[in-house]
Amino acid sequence: MVNPLAPLRREKLRIEKVENVSVPPNTERTLFSRNGPGVVLSLWMALGGGNAPALDGRLRVYYDGSPNATIDIDMGTLLATHWGAGSAIASLSCEHVHVEIDSGNYRTAFLLTFPMPFGTSIRIAYFNINAGQTANIYSMVAYSLTPTDEANGQRLRYKGVRYVDQKVTRTASSTTTLAQITGGPGSIVYHSYVGGDGATNLSWLERNFSITVDGESTPQIVATGTEDWFDSGWYFNGRRDYNTSFHSYVGTNRPPGNVNVVGMATDLWSKWGGVPFTTSAVVRSLPEPACTTGDTLCWCILYYQ
Repeated sequence: MVNPLAPLRREKLRIEKVENVSVPPNTERTLFSRNGPGVVLSLWMALGGGNAPALDGRLRVYYDGSPNATIDIDMGTLLATHWGAGSAIASLSCEHVHVEIDSGNYRTAFLLTFPMPFGTSIRIAYFNINAGQTANIYSMVAYSLTPTDEANGQRLRYKGVRYVDQKVTRTASSTTTLAQITGGPGSIVYHSYVGGDGATNLSWLERNFSITVDGESTPQIVATGTEDWFDSGWYFNGRRDYNTSFHSYVGTNRPPGNVNVVGMATDLWSKWGGVPFTTSAVVRSLPEPACTTGDTLCWCILYYQ
């Protein structure tokens, strides 16, 4: 007989919370710190205090005693909430990411459920940038401890560009390398992207994405366009915030003076089971003749390795 409860978790579930804490500018606040092995199952946060804490404040993840963060990405890029999302109150989801934003005061809440396995230790932190605004934060980290490192050293990692201090400006004919990953094996599981900042028209959405794995001479994954990669089409018909599919969402409001910006996110784990690679992976945004404008952009790619 098949056990109908077999998928249920067996390890004890625990939660560590931070409740109504102020984080001054240029300050890192630890949300969760534990010795392992174990796995973080979800991270929920609510952010207030202005645009800098909600959009440019950063999520940092440190594994196994390293003083350097393996993930260090701003919330607006990770959640694709820069510029585009939240005409009033928007609620957007793909399988492993849910985000709500009230653009009137920049209050943001999100749930991230990509597992973060760890070996000897993990520390998750929020960093408020030095922009003169004090963050007000809440968080809950759900986790379990395990007898061994069940992921065998696989960790959730990122490649990306933060908007406020790393944004990239390109011409219409530029090829942009979004991720160049070496070593393996691994799998790409998530992609968020904010583009069109300063664009003179929407033709920047004609750009295709490509993924080349394991040194192949030609990419085996090439999208038909930027908005298509995020499960939409026709330049986001209706120009609004919406879930394009179970796997993706877009934020497409038109801020005055910068009407061609769009934020997008897609869950490649739920869509395809991830994009696996054995030794390497390269992700690019490609030009094509129909793209006639340059723009400024930022992005985040999450992957396991």
